[in-house]
Amino acid sequence: MNTDVLLDNKWDATIADQLTPEQLLLYRSNLLGSDKRITNYGGGNTSAKLAMTDPLTGQSVNVLWVKGSGGDLGSMKLDGFATLYMDKLIGLQSLYQGVAHEDPMVALFQH
Repeated sequence: MNTDVLLDNKWDATIADQLTPEQLLLYRSNLLGSDKRITNYGGGNTSAKLAMTDPLTGQSVNVLWVKGSGGDLGSMKLDGFATLYMDKLIGLQSLYQGVAHEDPMVALFQH
């Protein structure tokens, strides 16, 4: 039995070239999630670290965009991503006290 399966390349550079970095993350996420041979409904995660302008300070900051749980990767929109300031996320490492204390850490992600 031949188990080699060729997947169609659905990437369209004409579309991709017109997108902002966050739209490009959404585009590739939707493509990945649209093929159920690759990703189950709602399954899979995608993420990207993007340099963005902080709307409060006007400064360039690194932001981690992560697909939120419970959304369908194939049909999600931009609001399906959680966005986290990388410097603050990395700063949480100093507060981490081990597996037994992970639940209280979750609340800190909101900040």
